[in-house]
Amino acid sequence: MNHESVASAVASATASIVEAAATAGAAAGSAAGSNDARAMVGQFLRSLVPDFTSPVQLVLLGLAGYFAVRSAKAAASNSSGAPKFTMASVEGTAVATKRDFTPAELAVCDGRDEDTALHIAVRRVVYDVSKARGFYGPGGPYCNFAGRDASRGLARGEFDTSVLTELDEAVDSLEDLDKGQNEALDEWATFFAGKYVPVGRLVDTAEGLEKTKKKKAEAEKKAEEAKKQAEEEKKQAEEEKKQAEEEKKQAEADNNETKKDV
Repeated sequence: MNHESVASAVASATASIVEAAATAGAAAGSAAGSNDARAMVGQFLRSLVPDFTSPVQLVLLGLAGYFAVRSAKAAASNSSGAPKFTMASVEGTAVATKRDFTPAELAVCDGRDEDTALHIAVRRVVYDVSKARGFYGPGGPYCNFAGRDASRGLARGEFDTSVLTELDEAVDSLEDLDKGQNEALDEWATFFAGKYVPVGRLVDTAEGLEKTKKKKAEAEKKAEEAKKQAEEEKKQAEEEKKQAEEEKKQAEADNNETKKDV
């Protein structure tokens, strides 16, 4: 259909609407009213009808229609009760696990050059973030997380190497994170799951678990010794305080006796 045919069709439709409005006015019992209605409605509708002989107006009309359809589809999707993303989609069977990575194996994927994969783990899910080398690659603001488990750092908002677990140890259990830190980490995990492709899971090694177990036992032993020492120091301080009070009372008693003798 050419431009002239489209314009003719629109003009015909406009005339039909105008005629319907005029008929409605006549049914109301006034010939003058129908003529007025015909003129007013016709003028209004013609002001809305674009010039279909103009390619520019046709392009603008097409764009307007495209975005209108997109908005309608988005509204229909939102109102259909479609489930929102949850971490279950990456922690459960919804996301296929392609392979397991030990901490040492993950460390190889540090994106040191364009030919090296760039992976990051968040809550034990390994993501390919190669498309964001500017952020996670060498020199980027999150470069310390390249090839590593970034969970603790993201939870605490700290991006230096102090938040990273040693490669020969077990994967960070994150059991000491508080509520706020866990919520922050959940937000990061949702972000990564929605933006990057999961390529596997971060898993422990037997050696890493054993080393972490021993390290934890040593830490607990030191903590217990420190607690015991603190209790002994507290007890000693209380005894010294008690002794000082007794000496003070004795000094006051001796002073009173001296006054009596005088």
